[in-house]
Amino acid sequence: MVEITIFVEGVNSINSSVLTADSSMFFRENFHKLFSQQLHPTEFDLKIISFGSVTQTKSKLSHIESRGLNGVILIDLDAQKEEKNDRLNDNYSEFNTDIIFFMIQEMEAWILSQTDKIEIFGKNENLIRKRDGIISDNQLIKNKHPETIKKPSKKLDTILRQCFDVLKVKGSKKRVTGKRYLKSKDAPKLIGLLDLSELMKTFDEVDRLVNHIKSL
Repeated sequence: MVEITIFVEGVNSINSSVLTADSSMFFRENFHKLFSQQLHPTEFDLKIISFGSVTQTKSKLSHIESRGLNGVILIDLDAQKEEKNDRLNDNYSEFNTDIIFFMIQEMEAWILSQTDKIEIFGKNENLIRKRDGIISDNQLIKNKHPETIKKPSKKLDTILRQCFDVLKVKGSKKRVTGKRYLKSKDAPKLIGLLDLSELMKTFDEVDRLVNHIKSL
């Protein structure tokens, strides 16, 4: 059995700035669930470790190197995939860049690539569907490859607000508001719903990551 550790950049943006202990565990569990679709537990002892900011990437790379781990880094690129090599050369040239993999442009691009899972998420969360139509037809993402969508976390937030309401009850008062995207709470649930095989077809970096691990 191969021991492999995936260090995943966690929460550092919209509406939720940090991972609590509970949300970090939930985050790790759902990433483990996702990758276990291809990396079977009988073959891989897969560990997911989340970290809060891309600025910690170098320390994680040093940790992998100093401990001699079978480890990889998965971080946001926050840019078009054509900028990947420049980012590697500018920031990480002293490390083994073969173990750095990018979510292009952010983790939320993965979610926007499978809009049917957003519908399932809405049902699971008992959200109120308030807009007719298919989410994939939304003008923010229609006919766009998810890697080309700038700030997909903000696009996902807008789509959720447009498509779903939340019923909030406080005492005898009820209030309906648009669903906001809470990264530490919602991202793990959405990630856990995704189809890894489809992600591998859509994102070259996901395919490269999974095949890299399988080759170990």
